[in-house]
Amino acid sequence: MKNIENTTHEEHTPDVAQTPQLKRRRILGAAAGGVGVLLSVQAKTALGTGVCKSPSAMISGNTSPRPGGPQMCSGGRSPGFWRNPQHFSAWKSANPAILKDVDVCPTGLGKIGPENIADQGTLVRNIFPSAPVPSHWGLWGVLAFPKDAGINEGDLLWHLIAVYLNSLAFNDYAMTPQQVIDIGDTLLTGGVYCPSGMSCGSNAMLPADFVAYVSQMYDINADVELQMCKKNP
Repeated sequence: MKNIENTTHEEHTPDVAQTPQLKRRRILGAAAGGVGVLLSVQAKTALGTGVCKSPSAMISGNTSPRPGGPQMCSGGRSPGFWRNPQHFSAWKSANPAILKDVDVCPTGLGKIGPENIADQGTLVRNIFPSAPVPSHWGLWGVLAFPKDAGINEGDLLWHLIAVYLNSLAFNDYAMTPQQVIDIGDTLLTGGVYCPSGMSCGSNAMLPADFVAYVSQMYDINADVELQMCKKNP
């Protein structure tokens, strides 16, 4: 069993795989010759029934805070949120793909396929070296087209990518980027996760446990400011 240092989540520790994205962010539709405008909107979260808590709190059975009470952390957004091209403006310190030959301001994946990826953005291997996907695939590509990358929607890696993006986007997320990387390294190589300093026993996390844990937290305290693209009339 691997033992991983369980650090606090109040602030993020930069990691070497995080690279500035501003230079590479493009307005979708430019390659198709269309014109769109950017509108600033806030993507609000639905009222959730889960509880946001750190991995150590979950494993130890600590149920505070309780549903309906003050939340102490953000549960982040789901893989479905992060793979929507309209949400590229929410990506922080990691690059989404650059797309080509797509409609102006797509509202979802629609007719977009792997062939529309002009640049993969941040590569999965730079974050999760043991990920079971070819080395040329980027974070967004795996979220958007998991089967083409060799995994299934809902697999551990699919959720790990969303969790990593959450750890970059939300200062109060339940895990830091480095924690997510370490957890991924453990679970993707057949280990079980137990925070440092804890005696987990049978409560140590297997991949299915981690997926269930993060899935119940999605959308808790996770409002996002987005630059949404809208077609000109």
